[in-house]
Amino acid sequence: MGQFSMEKPPSTGSLLSGNQQKNRNRHGGREMFIPVVDKLAAALEPLDRSKGGTVLKNAYGTSFSEKSLTGMMQHWTRQAGIPDGYTLHGLRRTFGTYLAECNIQARAIMEAMGHSSMTVTDEYVREANKKRIAVDIARAINQREEKRDQMKRRTNLRIVR
Repeated sequence: MGQFSMEKPPSTGSLLSGNQQKNRNRHGGREMFIPVVDKLAAALEPLDRSKGGTVLKNAYGTSFSEKSLTGMMQHWTRQAGIPDGYTLHGLRRTFGTYLAECNIQARAIMEAMGHSSMTVTDEYVREANKKRIAVDIARAINQREEKRDQMKRRTNLRIVR
C-alpha cells in the first residue's frame, strides 16, 4: 500500500506523495505524487494528520497496515449499504479509468498510477477510447437520423395556391 503524506507546494494545490509498496522487491517501490483535487482537500482538511500526515488511522492512532485497511474498507462499505465486492484496488482502477476518460495523457496516467511500464496504463486508455468511439458513433447516427427526419417532414409540406 505505502505511506503517503500530504504536501502543499506553492500555487500548485495539494499532493499526496509516497512510495508505492507494490512490487517494491522487483522495482524498489515507485515514488508517487497524486494530485488532490479541491473537493478532496476540503474533505481532508478537518482530519487530524499530526502523526506523519496519515489521514486514515486505526484505533491506536497509527496508519493502517495493508491487510487491516482492506478489512476496514469491507466494514465501511457494509456500513454504507454498499454491496460486497467494492475494494481498495477497485478504487485504484476507478482512478485510472477516470483519468483516461478525462483524456489525460497516457504517460501522466502511468506516473499517477505508479506503473513501471505503459502496458497496464494502455489498458485504461484503450477502454476509455472504446467508450469514446461508441459515444461518437451513436451521436453521429442520431444526428444523421435527425437530419433524415427533418428532410421527410419538409417533403410532406406542399404549398397550395
